[in-house]
Order: sequence, then structure tokens, then C-alpha cells
Amino acid sequence: MPYSLAAARIVLRALLFAFALPFAHAVHADTTIAIANLGPHPALAQVMAGFKEQMARHGHVEGANTRYLYSDANFTPALMPQMFSQLASAAPSLILTITTSVSQTAISAVNDRKVPLVFALVTDPVKAGLVPSWDRGSARFAGSSDLQDFDAVLAMGKRMFPHATSFSTLFNPGEVNDVVTTQLMKEAAARAGLAFTAISVDTVGDIPQRAQLMRGTGFVYITGSNLVQSAIPAVAAVAKQLKVPVYSSETELVKTGLAAANFAVSLKSVGANAADVANQILKGTPTSQIATIRPALADYITTISRKNSGNWG
Repeated sequence: MPYSLAAARIVLRALLFAFALPFAHAVHADTTIAIANLGPHPALAQVMAGFKEQMARHGHVEGANTRYLYSDANFTPALMPQMFSQLASAAPSLILTITTSVSQTAISAVNDRKVPLVFALVTDPVKAGLVPSWDRGSARFAGSSDLQDFDAVLAMGKRMFPHATSFSTLFNPGEVNDVVTTQLMKEAAARAGLAFTAISVDTVGDIPQRAQLMRGTGFVYITGSNLVQSAIPAVAAVAKQLKVPVYSSETELVKTGLAAANFAVSLKSVGANAADVANQILKGTPTSQIATIRPALADYITTISRKNSGNWG
């Protein structure tokens, strides 16, 4: 009898182990996530940080059951295909694409159509051709937008710069995000009763001269434009010379003394929202069934430099 009981226990343990093994494998299996980035920049780093932190909250912990592969194009479009080729060769579970231009390139550069793509820091994914509508993803893409409420942005701008009757911005006419953002700002400016000057720049080298057109405006609003962000010191230098306060969509500019104030969507929140999408995909939800996540009011942050606000006009 004791022998039969011991034998039964052994069989039971074996059955439990056999049942638990595939389940444990499903929970603890390594997940490889590739990150394709435009280039090294503090703002883009915030998106990645928010993404990784939120993925960890979902149980995808770096170094435990998840590994990340990173590559960037060093702000050079010609290097993007090579970047994607390198990442795709590792057969990742999904690829996070940061910025519109990188996301658009992924469509043709990632040949394996079974690899899901998650975009982040894309203002209008519909106009960018990534998804058919805001309510659903495409067969390959779903993600997180950084589309801002410019009525709220300008309302805060008028509070911070009460004497301003106008404002300006710099944008790249060749970048979808910039064109969409500039049009939305123009419409919001009309509702806010502010005169608006949109200054187009095609290259970084254009900025010192073109930025002179900010002269006389109440403040300059710096968007998330990849071109403009890559030349912030030049923009800030001209703005300071012209005594035009810099109002930024990105917090780091205030911390580094290049802007007087910030009110915008937290880039870490944009990354976290992209992680929510990625988690759904890893759980088996097709990208076509996932709506683009837009920033909520809780995703906005405000930073004001008391020191610099007094030095900018």
C-alpha cells in the first residue's frame, strides 16, 4: 500500500510537470523586440524609456524574458533600409518604429510581412499612410500618436506670455508630421486670436537665416519637427538675439536652458501608449483590430524656467 501511494505521487508530479511545462514556456519565453530609431536624441530617448518601462509593467522585463535590439539611422534617410535589414535579420517578435519617416520606410524595408510593426511619435498615421483610419490599424501597423491639442497649447502660451499677440513656428514642408502640425496650429491660432507666422526650412543650414523671420512675434513654438529639433541651439540663439521667448513641445529644452517654457504631450507617455499596443499584439491581437492611441489630458506636462523666462524678451 505505501508503495502504491508513493507511485501515485510520482505519477501525479509527472502529470503536473507535463501540464505546467508548456504553460511556463509560454509565460517565460524570450521575446525579442527591435527598435528602429531616426537617430540619437534626448526626445527620442524619452519615447524609448517610456516604452520599456510600460512593457515591464505588462510583464515584458528586459534582461529577464525580453531582449531589445536597437539601431538608428543617425538622421540619415539613406541608412534606414540598412538599419531595418540589420534588425529584421534577428527575427524579432515585433519592431517599434520611432518617427514618421522611419515608420514609412519600414513598410517597404521590412520584407517579412509576418513581423508586426508598432509606430510611435507619429502625428497623423492616416495621412502618413500607415493605417487606414484612426479607429483601426493596417495589416502590419498599429501604434501611438503624439497629436497635440493645439487649442490647449495656445491657451497655455497666452497665460505664460500674456503680452503676446502673435507667435511663429519653424517647419519642414517635406515632412508629413510638420505639415499636419502647422495646419493645426494655424487653425488653433485663428480661434485663439493670435497672428501666426509659419517659417519653412528645408535643411538645417537654412535655419539661422530663416529664423530671422521670428522677429517681432510674441513667442516661437518649437514642435517635434525632426529637422528643427536637430538644430535647436541655432534656433534658440536666433530667438535670444531677437528677444523672442521659446515655447517648446519638449521638456529637455527647458532643462538645458534653450527654452523658457514647455507644455506638450509627454514623450514618455507616447512611448508608454505604444507599449500598450505592443502588449496587445504579443498577446495575439491582430494589428488591424487595434486603434491608434492618442494622448489623453493626463499625458501633458508643463515645465517653466523662471530664470530663462525673464531673459527672453
